[in-house]
Amino acid sequence: MASQTSVRYTTRDAAAANANQVLIDAVFAELATVNPEGFSYRVARSGDGLSFEHVAVVDGETNPLLALASFQAFSSTVPERVVAPPVVQTWDVVARYC
Repeated sequence: MASQTSVRYTTRDAAAANANQVLIDAVFAELATVNPEGFSYRVARSGDGLSFEHVAVVDGETNPLLALASFQAFSSTVPERVVAPPVVQTWDVVARYC
């Protein structure tokens, strides 16, 4: 069964949001190189540019993001960029249309 993880947070200011976007872009560049199967990932940015939502759907046991150097770099500095700890929710996927 696939699982979905969503993460929402708000960055401290425009500079932190822009730094966050650079780190996100690096994750997507590495994903394009690795191209993991059974995995989908999207990131949305709010209209004010400060809030982000990440949604990952994993069809296996292991989330391939965790093995990416770019994602480790992104994750290691999250507390420096956000106003409060990210809200993380994990779900079992019961239906999906791709």
